[in-house]
Amino acid sequence: MSAFANPSHMPCPDCGASVSSAEQSGHVCDPERRADFLMFQLREEIAGFERGVREYLTSPHGRFAQWLAERRRPPLLD
Repeated sequence: MSAFANPSHMPCPDCGASVSSAEQSGHVCDPERRADFLMFQLREEIAGFERGVREYLTSPHGRFAQWLAERRRPPLLD
């Protein structure tokens, strides 16, 4: 007998869904759930990227890049 309990459900490594041990081989990940799970796993990296963009846009180089982009953008047609 093992010192640890054998769980009846385990999380899918690709989508995080709780899957019965008996159904592990037949499990198919829902694409929407998989996307949500990947976004959850990347949350720190996404937050860091957003922070980096915000810092760049408040720097002198970033403000100049914004100014230049506004002047290079073609005018909107009505």
